[in-house]
Amino acid sequence: MSDMGKDTGDALQLRDVFVKNIDDKIDGVIKAGDDSNLVDEVREYVLTNEIQTNLERFLDAYNDPFADYTNGVWISGYFGSGKSHLLKMLSHILGDVPAAAASAPLPDGGEPLSRAQVIDIMKSKAGDAGNHELEGLLDANACIPATSLLFNIDSKAQRGSRTALLDAFIRVFDEARGYYGANKYVAKMEHDLEANGRLDEFARQFETIAGKPWSKGRVQAAFSGAKIDKAFAAVTGDEVNGILKDYQRQYNPTIADFADDVDDWLRHQPDDHRLVFLVDEVGQFVGTDTDRMLNLQTVTEELFSRTKGRAWVIVTSQEDIDSVIGDRTVSQGLDFTKIKGRFAVNLKLSSADAIEVIQKRLLTKNERGETAVGELWREHRDELDALFTFQGDGARQFNNRRFGTEEDFTATYPFVNYQFTLFQDAMRGMSAAGFFEGQHRSVGERSLLSTVSSALVERKNDMVGALMPFSALYDGIAGTIQSSVNHRINEVERELGSETRELALPLLKALLLVKHVKGFKATVRNLRILILGRFGEDLPELERRIQDTLDLLERQNYVHRTGDLYEYLTNDEQEVESEIRNLDIEDRRIRERLGRIVEETIGQPVVEYGSGRNRTKFRYGLIVDGVAQGKSYPIMLHVVTPMVDLPQDVKILRSSGERGELHVIFDEDASKLMRDLTMVERTEKYLRLHANEQGARKRIIDDKRGDLGAMYQELKATVAQALRSAAIAYNGAVLETKIRQDAAGIVTEAMQTLIGRLYTNLGMVEGLAYAEKDLPGVLADASVPVDASQLSIGAGADTVRNRLDSPAQDVFDYVAGQARRNLASTVRDVTRHYEDEPYGWPFTVTLACLCHLVGSDRIRLMIDSRRVPRTDVVKSLINQKTAESVLVEIPKRHDAAKLRELREFAADYLGMAGDRLPSDAEDMARAIKEGLLAEAHAIETLRAANGRFGFVASLDGPLKRIRDVAAKSEEWILESFPSDDEDDGTERLLDDKEDVVDPIRKVLNGKQRDVLSDGLDWIASNDPNFTLAPTELQQERDAVRAIADDPKLFQDNKVNVFRTRLTALQEHLAGFADKERGRAADVVARVRETLTGSDSYRAAREGVRREAMRSLDEATAKIRDAKYVADIRQTADHVRDDLSLKLFNRLDAAKEKPEPVAVAPSAGAPKHASASQAESEVSAGSAEPGASSSSADEGSRRPDSEPSDRFIRVTPPRSKSMLCTEADVDEFLDTYRRKLIASIKEGKRILL
Repeated sequence: MSDMGKDTGDALQLRDVFVKNIDDKIDGVIKAGDDSNLVDEVREYVLTNEIQTNLERFLDAYNDPFADYTNGVWISGYFGSGKSHLLKMLSHILGDVPAAAASAPLPDGGEPLSRAQVIDIMKSKAGDAGNHELEGLLDANACIPATSLLFNIDSKAQRGSRTALLDAFIRVFDEARGYYGANKYVAKMEHDLEANGRLDEFARQFETIAGKPWSKGRVQAAFSGAKIDKAFAAVTGDEVNGILKDYQRQYNPTIADFADDVDDWLRHQPDDHRLVFLVDEVGQFVGTDTDRMLNLQTVTEELFSRTKGRAWVIVTSQEDIDSVIGDRTVSQGLDFTKIKGRFAVNLKLSSADAIEVIQKRLLTKNERGETAVGELWREHRDELDALFTFQGDGARQFNNRRFGTEEDFTATYPFVNYQFTLFQDAMRGMSAAGFFEGQHRSVGERSLLSTVSSALVERKNDMVGALMPFSALYDGIAGTIQSSVNHRINEVERELGSETRELALPLLKALLLVKHVKGFKATVRNLRILILGRFGEDLPELERRIQDTLDLLERQNYVHRTGDLYEYLTNDEQEVESEIRNLDIEDRRIRERLGRIVEETIGQPVVEYGSGRNRTKFRYGLIVDGVAQGKSYPIMLHVVTPMVDLPQDVKILRSSGERGELHVIFDEDASKLMRDLTMVERTEKYLRLHANEQGARKRIIDDKRGDLGAMYQELKATVAQALRSAAIAYNGAVLETKIRQDAAGIVTEAMQTLIGRLYTNLGMVEGLAYAEKDLPGVLADASVPVDASQLSIGAGADTVRNRLDSPAQDVFDYVAGQARRNLASTVRDVTRHYEDEPYGWPFTVTLACLCHLVGSDRIRLMIDSRRVPRTDVVKSLINQKTAESVLVEIPKRHDAAKLRELREFAADYLGMAGDRLPSDAEDMARAIKEGLLAEAHAIETLRAANGRFGFVASLDGPLKRIRDVAAKSEEWILESFPSDDEDDGTERLLDDKEDVVDPIRKVLNGKQRDVLSDGLDWIASNDPNFTLAPTELQQERDAVRAIADDPKLFQDNKVNVFRTRLTALQEHLAGFADKERGRAADVVARVRETLTGSDSYRAAREGVRREAMRSLDEATAKIRDAKYVADIRQTADHVRDDLSLKLFNRLDAAKEKPEPVAVAPSAGAPKHASASQAESEVSAGSAEPGASSSSADEGSRRPDSEPSDRFIRVTPPRSKSMLCTEADVDEFLDTYRRKLIASIKEGKRILL
C-alpha cells in the first residue's frame, strides 16, 4: 500500500466513515405479527426505484373500482430482497391492522402508528424521490376503507393437515373478529353465539360457572366441556351434552363456506370496505404440494367471486409466479395456469434493489468517509481487475458486478458489489440443500441487510484500506446453520493452531458459502478473491499459503478436492469421505484404471512405420508397473509409476534387455496423480456398496456420483501431463523425442524408434501390403500355373506373386525345420514367429505367405486330423479362435496309379470328371467322399419312397458299403480304396452299381414301377372278391403276388411276367363276378314275374304298381354296378326274401276302391255329419269286396280282424336240428302244415 493509503488508514477506522452508527441494531427479520418496531421499520424503509415502480403498478389496480379482473397479488424475491418488509408496509398502507394482530406491546407503551401516519410517511418518501404519481396513488388509497390481516402462514397453519392452508385463513379471520382462532370449533361456536346476540352473556355465564374469564377458559376448552355446556344451556335455554363435540362433528368448513363467511362480514361493513389477506412465505409453505397450490387458487378465486372483489389476497414467495406454475405443470402434469390468472399482479424484487437498500441504509459515507474512500479508489483502481476477476467456466456471471465506477466503489466499500449477488446465490443454494435449522426454514429469515450489518460491526475497528472478505458474511448467518453442517468450522476454531486458523477458517467459511452456488469454481485463485482482506497483499504468496492450507485441510478431511476444485465437507459428507478413504483398494485396480486412461489419452494402440507403400501398422500392448493390461503383443508400452519405489536412474536401467518394451517413467510429481486414481477407485467402490442408502446420505452419495465425471476428466488431463513430462527409456537408455507437447505424438515417435531397432528383417516384405479381403486372390493366384497366370491376370500380378516367393520360402523353411525336429506348427505359431523380432511382419503378410504356399500345394492346413478344404483355407487362417488348432503341414506324395484309378472310379461311379474333380489328391478324395455321401442319400431316399416293394431290400448291401467307404479318411481313400482285394474297394462298388443299384433305379424310375404299384393296389382292393371266389382263382392270385414279392424282381424281365399274369387274373375274376350277377338277375326276374301275375298287382292302383317296378329296377341296377360279389349276393337275397314280401303287401293294400255311395243323414243328425260319414265309407272301401260299411267298421273294432299285411312267409319249424326217421319227417310236416293252415285261416297269403 502507498504512503497515502497508509496515512488514510491510520487516520480513519471503518466505523468513522459512515453516516449511520454501525453499532445500531438492525433487525433483519421482519415479523408479520409484531409491530413493536413498526416506527423504525416504516421510517427506515427505503423506497427504491424498483419498489416505487411495483407500488405504482399495484395501487393502479387496487385503487381502480372497475378493476374486476383480479384480487390476487404475488410478490416474489430471493433472500434479502425485502419482500416481507414490503408486505408489512402494504398491510399498514392498505388498511387498518386489528389491535389483536400485534404480538407485543410498543416499547414506549404508546399507540402504534395509524394507517394515516404510515401513508403520510410513505408520501413524504415518494415526494423526496420526486415521484408525485405515487403520492397521488397513496392519497387515493387512503380513501378506501379496509382491514388488513397480515400473517406468516407457516406460523398459523397446522402441520400435516390436508386443509392446512384453508385453516390458516380461517384462523386469521376468526382472530381478527375476536374469536379463538386456534380452535376453529370454539371460534365457530363463538360466531354463532354472537350472530344470535348471546356471546357476551355466554362469557358472563361461563365466568360465573367456571370462576375464570372465557378468554382463558376457551384456551383449555377440552378441560371445560361441562362448564361450557352449562353456560351454553343458560343462554340458549337448550339442554346440551358436549356442545363442542357436536361442532367437531358437524363443522367441516369448505373454501366456499369460508368465502361466504367473509362476504357476510363485509356486508356488515360500509359498502366500499375491503378485507386484505397479506400472507408471508406462501411459496415456501406450498412447495410442491399440489393440494395446497390448488387450495390457494380456489381460496383466492372464491373470495373474488363471492365478495365481488372486495377481498384481496397478497402473498410472498421466493419464486415468481411463472416459475411456480412452470415447475408444477411440468413435474406434476397438472395445469396451474389458472393461478396466474388469479394472481394477475406480480411484483418482483431483484437483488439490485436489495443492494440499493444496503447502500442507503448502512453504507452511506459521511464527508470524511467519501474523501478517504475516494483516495483509496484512485490509488488502487488499476489493481481491481487483477484482484477481483474470477476465472474458469461460468466466471462471467460473477464478474459482471465487481466494482464498477468510483461512485459504485464508494457506495459499496468496504464490500465489493459481486459479494451481494454471490451471497444471495449462496443462500439460495444452502437453503435448497437444507442447511438451515427447522422445517420450511426460509432463507429470508436472515436478511442480507442484517448480515452486512453484523459483518461491519465485527470489523468496525479495521482501518480504511481494509476490505470485507466474502467469507466474513458467513458470521452473520452462522447461528441459523445446522450444526451438522458447520461443525467442521467450529472444530477448526478449537483444534487447529492459530497460524493455520488464520487462513483455514476464512477458507472453510468461503467454501461453505459457495458449496451450492451453481457454476462457481472454487479454485485457489477464486478462493483468494473470496478471502482477500486488504489491499497490498502479495498475491502469489497468498495463493501459495492458500494452497498449503487447502492441502492440509484435504489431508485432514475438511475439504474434498476434484482436480483443482475444492469443496467444503459437512459432517455427513466428512463421514462419507472418511469411509471412502478407509476403503482398501488393490494396487491391481489402480493400475488397471491408469491403463484405461493412458489408452484413452494416446488413442488407438497402433503405430505406423515407414512411408508410402512401405507403411506398416504395428499394434502394441500396455504394461503398467510390470503387469500387462489386456492382450500382449510383440511390442509393449510399459508405464512405470511412483508406485514402483525406486530411483529414476534405476528404473531407466531396468529397461535393459527388454527390447520389445518402451518404458515411460513418470516423475515423482505424479504421486498426486496416483492418489487421485486411488480416490476415484475408492469412490466407485463406495458407490457400489452404498447404492441403496436413504436420507441425507443418499443426497451426498448422489453428489459423489455426479462428481465422478469431473474427477475422471481431471484425471485424464493429469495423466496427459504425466506422459508429457515422463522419461522415455529403451533398452537401458533414455530416448529423446522431437515432440514434447503431445502425449500421443511422444509415444508414437518413440515407438517408431523401437520398431526400427527391433525388426531388422522387416525389409524382406518391403512393399507388400495385404488386407484380409486380398487373401482369396493370393490363394487362387498361387493355384494357377505360372504361364496361365501371366496370361490371365497380367504381368503386374505376376510381379507381386514373385515378390511373395522369397518371404513365402522363408515361411516354408521355418515349417520344414519344425517338422524335422518333430515339432508341429500351428497357424498361431507361424504368425507369432514372424510378428516377433527380427521379422516384425504384419499379420496379413504372413497369412498371404501361407495362402501362397497352400495355393501351390507346398503346405496344407489340418484341423482335427482332417485337411482344411481349399474353400475354407482363408477363413481358417483369419479366425483367431481356431488359429491355435489349425496345423501347418508339408503334404506327402501319393501313388500316381492309384490316383488315376480313383479318377476313373469318380468318372464311372459318380459322373465326376474334368473340372468337377479337384486336381489336388486330398481334395479329390474329399470330393469322392462327398459324392458317395450324396449317392447314399439318394439311394436311401429311393428306398424309403418304395418300401412296399420287397426287392428294394437288395439296396441295403450296396448302401452299407457306400457309407463305409464315405466314412473312411482321405488317406484311406487315396491308399486303400483303389484295390480289387478289398470288400469295399472301387471294383465292388462298381459291381453293386451295375448289378443292383442301376437296375433297381431303372425299375423304380420308369413305367414299370407304375405297373407294379397299380397291380398290387388292384389285388389288395379285390381281396373281398377273392375270398368268395373258387380255390383255383385264389391260387392264381397268390402266384401273381409271389412274383411281385420276388427280391430279384428287377432282374430277367420279371416285371413283364408280372404284368402278363396280372392281366389274366383280372379277366378270370371279372368272369366270376359276371356269373354272380347273372344269378342275381334271375332272382329279380322271377320275383318280377310272380308279382306281375298276382291278383294284388292287377287290383292295385297304377301308381303303386309303378313304384313296385321301380324298386325291382333299382335292385337290378345295383346288381349291375356292384364291384364286390358279396354285394351282388346280398342284393339278390334281399329281393327274394324281403323286398318281394313287402311289395306284395303294398300292392294288396293299394287295391282300387269302389265309388262311395251317398247316404242321407238321419233326421236328428247334425248337418256336418254327412262329411264324416262319407269319410267312413271311403275307408270301408279298403275292406273285402261286398262288405258293408257298417260291417267294415265293426271289423275294424274286432281283435281278430284281418291285418293290413296279408302276404307272409311262414318259417319251417326248428324243433329238431335234423330229421333222422320217418316219424321225424311226419312230425315236421304235420307241424309245418298246421302253421300254414293257421295262417290261411287268418286270411294270409303265403309266399314261397
